[in-house]
Amino acid sequence: MKQRIEEFTADGKNFIYLDLSEFKENSEYREFVEVAKECIAKYAENSLFTITNIRDVKFDTETKKIVAEWMQFNKPYVKCGAVIGFDGIKRMLVNAVFKMSGRKNMMFFPNREQAVEWLLKQ
Repeated sequence: MKQRIEEFTADGKNFIYLDLSEFKENSEYREFVEVAKECIAKYAENSLFTITNIRDVKFDTETKKIVAEWMQFNKPYVKCGAVIGFDGIKRMLVNAVFKMSGRKNMMFFPNREQAVEWLLKQ
């Protein structure tokens, strides 16, 4: 799962790219979350910019719970985040997760490049 997480710096800002694309099983989400927590927890609070790829994922009630708990964990570390790889139905589900986790500093983008461009302005 570590290979699905890319940490990088742009214009002095800390970024983390989280690739959940094509996840189909909740066990994949759980394993990914544990690895991602370790990566994210090493950053100072309110210092991290995230890009999360959810292209072609299976998203059900259990997944929503796993992701909402993970987002709650990340909340102190993330200054702002972007989500890419969604379609109309996934966008509705992700909006529900945002509300469950209390996150308001997230936006949707069609691709990674546009997400980075927007995050650099934040």
